Amino acid sequence: MRYGESVARRPPRPAGRRFRPLEIEWLRGATMFDAFLRGIPVLWGLGVLTPAGALMLGKLAYERWPRGALVNLVVYSWIAIGVSAACAAILNGIAIDDFAKGFGNAFGFGVFGWVFGALAIAAGAAHRLDDARTIRAMTMVGGYIIILGAIAAVARAFGMRELELWPTPLGLILPSSPSVSFYTVTSVFQSEETLGEASMRLILFFPWTTGLGLGGLAITFISALERDLRRRFVGVGGGLVAVVFSKSRIAIATLVAVGALLVFLKLPLRWRIVVVGLAIVGFFIASINGFDPIETVKLLRDEINGARAGSSLARELIYEKSWEGFLQSPLIGHGWIGESVHKREVLPIGSHSTIYGLAYTGGAPTLAAFFFALAATLAALAWRLRRLAYGDPRRDRMLVGLGLALCLAIFCRYETLSNLTLPCLFLFTWIGACLADSLERDGPTGDAFGSGKRNARVSMIDRP
Repeated sequence: MRYGESVARRPPRPAGRRFRPLEIEWLRGATMFDAFLRGIPVLWGLGVLTPAGALMLGKLAYERWPRGALVNLVVYSWIAIGVSAACAAILNGIAIDDFAKGFGNAFGFGVFGWVFGALAIAAGAAHRLDDARTIRAMTMVGGYIIILGAIAAVARAFGMRELELWPTPLGLILPSSPSVSFYTVTSVFQSEETLGEASMRLILFFPWTTGLGLGGLAITFISALERDLRRRFVGVGGGLVAVVFSKSRIAIATLVAVGALLVFLKLPLRWRIVVVGLAIVGFFIASINGFDPIETVKLLRDEINGARAGSSLARELIYEKSWEGFLQSPLIGHGWIGESVHKREVLPIGSHSTIYGLAYTGGAPTLAAFFFALAATLAALAWRLRRLAYGDPRRDRMLVGLGLALCLAIFCRYETLSNLTLPCLFLFTWIGACLADSLERDGPTGDAFGSGKRNARVSMIDRP
């Protein structure tokens, strides 16, 4: 360099601004969540869908925690379920002088599943994961289900009883276990007896068929909010394919019940009064003609249970054994699930039901914690909905959030929800977004897709 030449210098970095090696737009905030939803088939094909969802929720919660007493009450009430379950596992380990087993189960999926559910609610509230961009991503998930469902139909037509696309890299690395076989495989469908015949039951991106049913409910209700008619048709169609062809009896019943309730609540007040009046008149006329609602419900239940009699009998046996175990140790439960009630099938005591499972594994305190968390969630959503005017654009999203919480309330009798918080994380994030404090929102969430308002809003808040 010659004398007198000036040296070009890089402009100084703003005060407080530090280099972040992972500061990539699609790896932050709501944009990362949308990328996750759109990339579900790729993650599923690699066998990393569940761990990727866990890492994403941790990062979203680390980036920003929601404000507001109401949403934090709900979040911490879900965390309390996991804490109570962990304490029960440790105490049972101490009681049998097997500390390793007690502490091992205290850090199992039956405990951390509740924590991940809480993190999903927190992430949904903090990052407002209920806008048009998220809805658009959910319709894409519905499209993926339609494509894979068509592949399954062709395979079934050629006589295949089950279809697994390929062994996943993660599944080949990890040691063989029930969790690995559920969460790291690319199973498209399996055959199971229904009404005396072997029928196709889709699995896809979920650990088992009823998980697909619950996820399909969320995809259906959320995709119904899409403004573009063609995309809405794809999303809702994919969700319905998931619910119907999962052959989950509880999912199909929930679709009818919750769907009808959401349609009813969406009606103007005068039409709701008309519907209620017609229902009362119809019930009165049917009663005069000898209609017995209690007997009708019993007959319907028997027909539903008879569709897969073996499965129904196994579940009832699990519930009976779980309740007996709860009565033996009502305060701290048994810490973890028990032995299988079937010699060949994996049907452990304390499984296949959140209510009976928590009663058996965690005792009365853990079961009470779950009931409180579920009641707090439903009450908070109902209170938020009541505060919105009928014409508020956020009301439809709030109705969907309330409907999804009702789905959880119905499923808790027949499924272990802690095992489905990660596979169905978008259900919990939507509930969390509906609980977000109104002060965190700038206006209605119904901005048009591609407007860029959410990304700009998120980047402004995330900026140090």
